[in-house]
Amino acid sequence: MEHGGTNKIIPAVIALAIVIVLLSLGQYRSLTSGLSPVREGFYIAERVVTTPFRVIHALWTDYIALVNTRKENKRLAARIERLEVQSMALQGLKGENERLRAMLDFRSEHGDIKLYPAQLLAQDISIVFKTVIIDRGRRHGFFPGMPVVSPLGFLGRVISVSPHTSQVLLITDPTSAIPAVIEESQVKGIVKGAGTNVLSMEYVRSTELVAVGEMVVTSGLQGRLPKGLRIGRIVRVEKDPHKIFTRITVSPSVEMSKIEGVFGVVFRAEDTD
Repeated sequence: MEHGGTNKIIPAVIALAIVIVLLSLGQYRSLTSGLSPVREGFYIAERVVTTPFRVIHALWTDYIALVNTRKENKRLAARIERLEVQSMALQGLKGENERLRAMLDFRSEHGDIKLYPAQLLAQDISIVFKTVIIDRGRRHGFFPGMPVVSPLGFLGRVISVSPHTSQVLLITDPTSAIPAVIEESQVKGIVKGAGTNVLSMEYVRSTELVAVGEMVVTSGLQGRLPKGLRIGRIVRVEKDPHKIFTRITVSPSVEMSKIEGVFGVVFRAEDTD
């Protein structure tokens, strides 16, 4: 009897366990279904609350990146400016070296005359007069009438001196007149300033053969200048059959707006023709 009762109890316990499990599963599903709106609400609330912070964080991150980029751009711009200044300084040194080399070459080519170096201090920009001021004067051996040259050619003559400066009348000044000769043909004339960036060679007869491109140099006549100093090249020749003299235009060898290093010249007049 007892054995039979035990056999009946075991299936009953198993059945009760199955019922409890089924009930539990049903309750879980019910609870899960009930919590779905809660979860959705939490998700929406979380988005509403956190989205502004995410947006602010993104904006702040972008702002920091922009600030860093601007700082880097400023650093790069400053570096570029320094490099440009260094480049200009190197170009200036290169130009200065070339000018000094030209001056040394000029001195070696004209060993028969004494050359006194000087630098430009100021330049007269008026329409009427064409003069420059140099940083050498009476105490350095400069005197009125002293010829002044650059490595490229003849510039003019000293017209006044002080102890430490001299004023030089350029060959482009309308009052300047230089005895000159065409190097190739040895045709002589007078080169006068026109007040502009060109010169005129006058008193050359129309019967003389004169060509564009020929070099005009100082003739050394009258003992005021050494001979052979470059004045400029002929750029125009105009002949009028009704006139005795040819109209000749000369372009100066020296660009007067770019004068820097110059020489005062001392020579012996008896060495000239």
